[in-house]
Amino acid sequence: MLVKKEQGKYAWRLLILVLVIGLLAGVVGGVLASYLFVKPGPQGMPGVNGSNSILQIIQNRNDTQVDTSGYTAMQWYDISDIDSSMEITINVQQNSKILAHFSGTHELEPPASIWVRIVVDYNYNSSTCKCAVGPPASGTYRMPAHVEFLTDSLAAGSHTINLQFLREFGSPKLLDRTLTVTEITSQ
Repeated sequence: MLVKKEQGKYAWRLLILVLVIGLLAGVVGGVLASYLFVKPGPQGMPGVNGSNSILQIIQNRNDTQVDTSGYTAMQWYDISDIDSSMEITINVQQNSKILAHFSGTHELEPPASIWVRIVVDYNYNSSTCKCAVGPPASGTYRMPAHVEFLTDSLAAGSHTINLQFLREFGSPKLLDRTLTVTEITSQ
């Protein structure tokens, strides 16, 4: 009788050991198999023949404060005139597209309004982003702004991406700002 109890005890231990080994093998096998099905990372999911692949990314950032009160209202100005980091020249391949992103923070005391847009080759304009506060608001407001622009296919060579602002009224200030330019193939 004692021998059967010992055999039963060892049988349970063997069963638990087999289950633990099976569980570990399943986890390890699942991790290894997942590498076969993982989608590409930062370059995005390339299409047929590598279309829509990212070729290069350039990013400039600046957090110096710029007071726009000295600029004529209702007129577009290049931000690069006061902050050279907000102009990027990129050399692209034939038929590539440029995806430009601008993110920034603006400080406004009512009444105040500022518009921002992206310009490529001083020819193609993005949509605009407007930050504004007016009466009866009071105090100082910090507002984020974000603009994106995707060009059509471009000729090979250098292309300049610039930011422009328009002070509608008041004395808005430009605070931290980031310009990111990405070259995307268009095959």
